[in-house]
Order: sequence, then C-alpha cells, then structure tokens
Amino acid sequence: MNQSNNDDGLRSPIRPQSDEPTRKKIVPSVPKPGVPDASPLSDPTATQSVDQVMPSVEKAQEALEKLRQKMTAISEEYNQGKINRAQFHAIYNRYQEQQRITEMLLERDPDSGAWQSVVQPGHTSFLRSHHEAKVESYAIYHLSTQERIARSGRIQIPQHQIQPIVERLYNIVQQEGPPPPAHQRVSDRRWVLFVPGRFSLAVVIFSLEPAAQQVNRVTEMQQDFERANNDMLQRGHFDARSMVFPHRALFEQ
Repeated sequence: MNQSNNDDGLRSPIRPQSDEPTRKKIVPSVPKPGVPDASPLSDPTATQSVDQVMPSVEKAQEALEKLRQKMTAISEEYNQGKINRAQFHAIYNRYQEQQRITEMLLERDPDSGAWQSVVQPGHTSFLRSHHEAKVESYAIYHLSTQERIARSGRIQIPQHQIQPIVERLYNIVQQEGPPPPAHQRVSDRRWVLFVPGRFSLAVVIFSLEPAAQQVNRVTEMQQDFERANNDMLQRGHFDARSMVFPHRALFEQ
C-alpha cells in the first residue's frame, strides 16, 4: 500500500483539518504592568476638578454672594459694638469695591477669570487694625476734691479744661447719681471718653472713635477701680501708691 495515499486519505487526530478558511485568532490585549491604559476613560488628564468643570460665571456669582455675606457680617459686628465707625466704613467700602469691579469684569467678558484676583482676601485685616481706636492716655480724678489720682500717657487734657468738667459731674452725681459714659471728638482724629463713677472720673483719650465694646470695657474697669479702692475714695484721703488701677490693662490690649 502506498504510504503517501494513506496520508492523503486520513485526518490527523492532533490537528483536525477543516474545509473552512482559516480564521485569525483574536487574543485580548493585557496592559503591561506600570503602563497606564490608553483608554480616554482612564486617562488622568481627562479628569478635571470641580473648579475646572464649573463655568467661570457661576464661580464668580458664588464669589459675589460671599462678598454679600461679608457685608452682612460686618454690619452685625458694628451693631454688636465690636468695631467703630471708621472700621466699618473702611471694610464695607472695600467689599463694595470688590463687588463693583467683579461685576464690571463679568460684564466685559463673562468667560474671563480676571475677577479672581479682585476677590482675594487679606486686605480687610489691615483695615480692621489700621482703623481700630487705640488708647493713648488715661487719667483718674477724685470728684469731690477735684484732685488727680493717677495719669498715664503723654497726651492729657489741660487742668484748666478738665476742672469745670469734674465740678459739673460732681454736682450731677450728688443729685442724680453717676451719668452714663460720654465721648466726643477733641481733634481731627482723637476722641476723649468720660466715665464717671460715684467718687471718681476716668478720662481716656483714644486715637480714634472707640467702639461700643471698648466703652463698655473702660466702664467695667472704672467700676472695678471704685470697688477695689472704695474705702479710700469714700473718705477722700488716698495714696495712689496703695491703690490698684485696672485701667493699666488698657495699654496691654
């Protein structure tokens, strides 16, 4: 029997033969270790932050709303006596300026991000500190004897100006009791605060108009001063070296 004929007539049990055309085998690709998938869904550069996705106009509107909230907050601070009028106007005007410029830039070019440099925080801290009233001096007078008990600071009200005030307050205290504190402007910038008690008068000079909280603080110190030195003040015989002065803390704040 011819061997070649047997080979032509038999199918190999190891490699079956088919009359169909040979098909290309598809092998799924496996990413190599350490090599990122090139798919757009997994591309790190294709993932954007919320700030990048959010339109510039929408972010600007959020910034304008925050400015509005800051204006409300600074108004509340003034109402609560935490800041004076100079601080309020300086800070509030700053917020208004930021608001106006931001709206102008958006009107010119809604897609521009130039407004972001306008609403940067930080400058208001300087305004708050710069326009804060600072204590420059204080003096304490005994009402009945008109004697000055203590003084501190270079700037003081001359004796010939303070004496009529002490006399007038002494008469008011004798008839009606201590009146409420009062403050007034004494120069282009300086303000003087008068805080009378039952036996003495505290006179404090500020660099600017004091905030309501500062007035309350001096009033509490004056009350503590009279409480701590009550016996000597009531007798009218006192020695400043034997007395305590809460007002000294004004220069430490």
